[in-house]
Amino acid sequence: MREASVGPGDSIAVLGMGPVGLSAAQVARVAGAEPVLAIDTVPQRLELARRFGAVPVHLTEEQPREVAKRLTGGRGVDAAIDAVGHADALDLALRLVRKAGTAVVLGVYAEPCEVHMGLVWLKALTLRAGPANVIAHFDRVLELLQSGALDPRPLVTHHMPLDAAAEAYALYDRREALKIALRP
Repeated sequence: MREASVGPGDSIAVLGMGPVGLSAAQVARVAGAEPVLAIDTVPQRLELARRFGAVPVHLTEEQPREVAKRLTGGRGVDAAIDAVGHADALDLALRLVRKAGTAVVLGVYAEPCEVHMGLVWLKALTLRAGPANVIAHFDRVLELLQSGALDPRPLVTHHMPLDAAAEAYALYDRREALKIALRP
């Protein structure tokens, strides 16, 4: 979690509990972040985030900003991670983060996106975006996997034969699967 400079006691909000968001929530907890808010609308994803030690927050049934304020003494989270790749998620991330905090964009944007730069400027936020520097984190992640601190196995919800790839993509598109392992 170097991109967000996450450490023990930092408060984190992760928007989007797909595989990337769930991984971010799990890594934040391993780094000692507390609380880690996991924001999504899919109950199964929120339950998996809870199993990883995050606080599940349903995007439409709860008020994420109020939950963040309550859990951070009114400050807002130290870092908010947009793992969705949608303008609404980025806007919420900017609103959840405290003054002088960090917003990190892990979600992939395929289109232009308007950013409320007035909010970024007034709160003196750091905004980080771009693809992950996998090489820089490779050895540390391997250590965490070998030690059992990180466990990606719950993210693979289906195992299917390779010739069922079209069905696998349909399952994923309907949000009935997180990650699918295809066997040759």
